[in-house]
Amino acid sequence: MVIKYKKPSVFLAHLVSHFWEKNNPPDHKIGYETETVLPETYLNLTFSLGTPYFRFSEKDGIFEKLHTPQLAAMHTVRNFYKHQLNNHIFGIKFLPGGLYPLVSNDFLGITDVTLDMELIFGKEVNDLADELYHLPDFEGRVACIERFLMQRLMERKLQKFNFVRLATTYLSTQNAHTDIAKVAEELNTNYKALSRTFHEVIGIAPKQFAQMQRFERALQLLFSEMQLSCTEIGYKAGYYDQAHFIREFKKFAGQTPTEYLERIRPAAPSAERTDFQQFFSPEHLLFYNLEVC
Repeated sequence: MVIKYKKPSVFLAHLVSHFWEKNNPPDHKIGYETETVLPETYLNLTFSLGTPYFRFSEKDGIFEKLHTPQLAAMHTVRNFYKHQLNNHIFGIKFLPGGLYPLVSNDFLGITDVTLDMELIFGKEVNDLADELYHLPDFEGRVACIERFLMQRLMERKLQKFNFVRLATTYLSTQNAHTDIAKVAEELNTNYKALSRTFHEVIGIAPKQFAQMQRFERALQLLFSEMQLSCTEIGYKAGYYDQAHFIREFKKFAGQTPTEYLERIRPAAPSAERTDFQQFFSPEHLLFYNLEVC
């Protein structure tokens, strides 16, 4: 099976991580029963261009059938997906807070949910979905969705987004000892204002975001630097010590770093694999060939 990736144009590179598409043709066997998507600071817009697929979250505990355009908000727990033959899904993965300047809503309390995209963009999203369905290829769909997104950019919301982007970049250079109040001081604000802006633009508090950011770094290191010990990876990812690393990793992944590494070890690292934020799904690493467009 193939999953396609494409980086955004320079006009959207500060908002969008990448575009992706996967297609399960009727003559291909799906190599797994359930796909596990680990917690991540990114969110997705998804368009189902084929048969419905099913999502289960550790938060709500039920499989829901998805076939309309969806906003998959940032999730702090594992999500599980069941795919079928003739599934064909086109998606846009946004950088943290990247959707905020494109919609009138804020993201206060919008985490660990999947919402009908019509609630975010209005009924015009149904016309967009129909256009995407009739386009013949991935590149055409990418060009179409880029036009749609660029038309929606709200300059008045960029100031808050750019502030949060600066804050997340600063947090990425810190370790688990970092005092969020001191981070706020470094950014010429205070803890309360920083927390309020994070909730509005991203959906969670700065401290929780920093925990998830460390987890994401650890995932990438586990895959791209398999020769390192778990202790070395935990240190490079910013954890206090090995016990702290194992405890936080297991909270997000449901397994220890060693258990995760043993699962993904058959998937050899490559430049394409480490460049895209697709390591949140072990099944992407193990069962899909990557086609970078």
